[in-house]
Amino acid sequence: MEELEPKVQKAVVESLDSDRAADIVEEMEPDAAADLLADLSDERTEEILVQMQPEERREVSELLEFGENTAAGRMTTEYIALSLSATANDAVEAMRTFEGRMENMSNIYLIDSEGTLAGSVPLVKIVLAKSDTPLLALTQEPLIYCRAEAKENEFAELFDKYNLLTLPVIDQYSHLAGVITPDDVISMLRAKM
Repeated sequence: MEELEPKVQKAVVESLDSDRAADIVEEMEPDAAADLLADLSDERTEEILVQMQPEERREVSELLEFGENTAAGRMTTEYIALSLSATANDAVEAMRTFEGRMENMSNIYLIDSEGTLAGSVPLVKIVLAKSDTPLLALTQEPLIYCRAEAKENEFAELFDKYNLLTLPVIDQYSHLAGVITPDDVISMLRAKM
């Protein structure tokens, strides 16, 4: 479904009953699901959201609150974040149980007890480290991130400047809110063509 053009996605979802549409939307990445539902009428969106499982509904509903042309509107909430005390072994275990898309695992994020973004560790550093190595010792400097309200051109420039695989998005309290992936940036650029 995510590979279809937005107009085709919309037509498919509108042709289905709410229960079946909810099943399909639940299987999509949260950011893609939010984009699709944002293209529907408010009434149809609500019908589908009511039929969704609580966790998926919460994730998609949160993303629907953001403007589509902002970092928060383009981010996904599927990423791996671990505590500052985590080790390379903890990261490997988290990757084994991660249910999101593989490309969302290119970096593991470190957060403090409040959820504040504190570091980013590239997957390659984790793979090459001994299992007991603290992730804090493997962080990538400088820590590149953007704010939730950042405009599209701002986060696209960061991807280009730093050749990023993922870009963490923080809220007004510096809490990790989500990540932007290259396919999010490519979709945005394609829509502008």
